[in-house]
Amino acid sequence: MIRTDVSFRADGNVILRGWLFLPEGSGPHPAITMCAGYGGTVHHGLEPFAAAFAKAGFATLLHDHRGFGASDGEPRQDVDPWRQIADWRRALSYLESRPEVDARRIGLWGTSFSGGHALMLGASDRRLKAVVAQVPTISGYEQGLRRVAPDQLAAVDEALANDDREQLDGAPGYQALVGADPNVPAAYRSAMRSTSCCGRCRPASGRTGSPYARPGSPACTSLAHS
Repeated sequence: MIRTDVSFRADGNVILRGWLFLPEGSGPHPAITMCAGYGGTVHHGLEPFAAAFAKAGFATLLHDHRGFGASDGEPRQDVDPWRQIADWRRALSYLESRPEVDARRIGLWGTSFSGGHALMLGASDRRLKAVVAQVPTISGYEQGLRRVAPDQLAAVDEALANDDREQLDGAPGYQALVGADPNVPAAYRSAMRSTSCCGRCRPASGRTGSPYARPGSPACTSLAHS
């Protein structure tokens, strides 16, 4: 099994980077494309999965979302699910172009937030022959209700509205991804900082909406997996 650093171009001339794991043998091999969930990068727990797939005979592409890890893109740490889904299509196209890959046998694997992306892509991209969604985000609205106390919903709505207003001046708003202090906004509450992400993300505002939010709901990308 060989791991190689790779890069490919996405919309907006943004370069996405990641790792390509190649199994032994000349190929062409069946392939899997993977990426991390909410706030994660290639360094946060997915390499053992990719290596296992490669040892089983699959060429495996694991890339960083735009604005995260080694990939280009501004603003940094911007969690925009629609953009991440579009970029994943470019990853699929890149994987198809590799001579080591059998373009007729490509599957997609997502986990958590990207598990929701996997379901969206599996339903809309006919090039995919298999889809795995591990503990996927299904409904951002329902998850938001479980994670935001009822007496805090109004404050969350106002924070999302303020984020839209601030973007008029090009000023992105950031919040912690994991935090123990209930007085500091954070997507997750924990006494220990998560090892699965950078710890500080910019949830995209309601301008894009969440592909997992109920139409007309206050949930947007900041609530889709928080």
